[in-house]
Amino acid sequence: MKSLVVYYSLTGKTKLVAQVIAEALNATLLEIEERRPIPKPFVYLSGGFAAITNRGSKINPIDVDLKQCEKIFIGSPIWASRPAPAINSFIYQTNFEGRSIIPFFTMGGNNSENALANITAKIERSQGKVVGSFAITSYGVSDEEIIARAKEAIKNY
Repeated sequence: MKSLVVYYSLTGKTKLVAQVIAEALNATLLEIEERRPIPKPFVYLSGGFAAITNRGSKINPIDVDLKQCEKIFIGSPIWASRPAPAINSFIYQTNFEGRSIIPFFTMGGNNSENALANITAKIERSQGKVVGSFAITSYGVSDEEIIARAKEAIKNY
């Protein structure tokens, strides 16, 4: 069985971490893309509100057979202490039955507890089992440092 790395990234930081995971574990990489991205000037206001209210966004169709994946990493930036709406949509549309899920986050702050509790509840409602997680503070941090932190975080997986 292989691993899958699914992610949504607005600034490229979550994408960078997802790429490190996929390369290190020889995993399939899948980017979640919104059908109509929120215009940049409004993304944090409307995206943050959608995240707080646990809403999803309209995402492009996903073409992956999860039955072939034993372990699924789900990456999201943290917006208003929650996962991004595009990740909510992916989780709401997916049955994770029998799959081990490892959420990972990039964030401007240093507290991922609320986002982890929120995403764990959603994953469990979709029949998945969270078996680990990690978060990387990426604000004001170089790409090289983010890569180093990601490599360190995935040593246990």
